[in-house]
Amino acid sequence: MAERLRVGLVGAGPWAGMFTAPMLAAGPATTLSAVWARRPQASGELAQRYGVATVASLDDLFGSCDAVAFAVPPDVQATIAVDAAAAGKHLLLDKPLAFTVEAAEDLARAVDRAGVVTQMVLTNRYTDAVADFLAGLDGGRLLTVRAEFVSGAALDGSPFATPWRREDNALLDLGPHVLDLLEAAAGPARVVTAANVGGCVTATLAHDSGAVSQLILSITTPGADGHFRVTAVTDRGRTDLADPTAAQSREKLHRAITDRFAAAVQAGQADPALDVHRGVRLQRLLDAVHRAAGSHPR
Repeated sequence: MAERLRVGLVGAGPWAGMFTAPMLAAGPATTLSAVWARRPQASGELAQRYGVATVASLDDLFGSCDAVAFAVPPDVQATIAVDAAAAGKHLLLDKPLAFTVEAAEDLARAVDRAGVVTQMVLTNRYTDAVADFLAGLDGGRLLTVRAEFVSGAALDGSPFATPWRREDNALLDLGPHVLDLLEAAAGPARVVTAANVGGCVTATLAHDSGAVSQLILSITTPGADGHFRVTAVTDRGRTDLADPTAAQSREKLHRAITDRFAAAVQAGQADPALDVHRGVRLQRLLDAVHRAAGSHPR
């Protein structure tokens, strides 16, 4: 792009400060234009750190940028993103899109009406390790995939011990990463069975390709290392993926996300593997796991 894509940030919590704001500010394809949050002190402190404006209203934020990024709870994102799309702003969306399928679908309809470009920040999809893992599955018949994402990230004392993460037992927070990769590896799937035992979520999926996959998720397991591990078995052998984001520098990951987003905006065409409709698909899978486990989404 001739000029950096100006991106306004909604949110000033831990993830905004640790990941989203430094990613947008680092460029070179994007620049952080302004910050808005429900807590003015937090937004002011974050904006000051990067030498950008803190704004008092969402209208002011929309007036300062070409696109909007989100680092807020899913229900807040789903509401504000509809307004941002209506204002003609492209959207860099966190996962999951919303708390419910209905809210995710409402957002997708707003995006389609506005004709803006969207991209999901499914961080693993931007890593070399995942690209190599998926490429290594080509040419063989995939039989099974097993994914494990077990951490203690929402235990007491963690900045991520937020009500929506703890109450949902990791599914909404970690589930999009895992479900996205399982379908990327084995194709479209339906949930066969699921359970939630002591905050540990398990599920089995049947894929249209004939493969079967399994997942295990937890965000409240003491002593867990939090690594994302995947094992695929094909008719040619076994392929392992171990903690893809740990193998890639934060700077390279940031640039992969922002370069891809800026290029999509410049082209006026979202990547269907990462756009809002992919987010809706993942929301439906999350809902299916909820229901199969005997729980219900919000």
